[in-house]
Amino acid sequence: MPLKQTTALRKIAALTKKYRAIRGGQGSSKTFSILTILINHASSKANRNIYVVSAELTKMRETVIKDFVYIMTESGLFNQDNFLAGTLYKYPNGSTIKFLGLDKEDVGKGLRSHVVYFNEVNKVNQETFRQMASRSDKIYLDYNPVSEFWVDTELLHDKDSQLITLTYKDNEALDKSIVHEIEKA
Repeated sequence: MPLKQTTALRKIAALTKKYRAIRGGQGSSKTFSILTILINHASSKANRNIYVVSAELTKMRETVIKDFVYIMTESGLFNQDNFLAGTLYKYPNGSTIKFLGLDKEDVGKGLRSHVVYFNEVNKVNQETFRQMASRSDKIYLDYNPVSEFWVDTELLHDKDSQLITLTYKDNEALDKSIVHEIEKA
C-alpha cells in the first residue's frame, strides 16, 4: 500500500519553532507523520543525528520501530544491513536515526542531536527531556490529551513552542473500520 499524504502530515510539516508539540488521540497519525518527516530529513540531509526516544524501548519496538520499518520499506529506503541491533539506522549519506528507551537513569544526558522526537512525552521525566532538548536544534514531542502535565503548564508558554491538536479526522489514510470503532466510543 503506497503511503498517503494526510492532513496530519501537512500540519506537522508546517511547524517551524524549536519545540513542536503534537497532541492527539487514537488514529490521529502523530507518530506515523513525525516518523515520515524524520525519515525525509535523514535521507535528504547528510550527517544528521536524530534520536527517537520514549519511556520504554520494549514498547517502542512494538509500535514506533514497526512504523519506522514499514514507512522505510514502503518508501523503498529500507536496507536491513543498515539497521544495527534494530535500534540504529544508518543512511548512506551519514545520517542516523537512533531509537532510545529512557528506562535507565541518565540515558539521555550528554546526547547531542539535530533532531529529537519524544514519543508519548507525558511518560518522560521532565529533567531528562530538558537535558536532551537543550542539546538539540529541533524537538518534536507527541502525547495523548489524557491529563495536563509539565508540557501544558510550562513548555507551551515558551515563545519558541508550537502546539497542534490532531484527531482521527486529520488522518485520511485511517482504515474505515478503525474510524467506525473510534466513532462508536
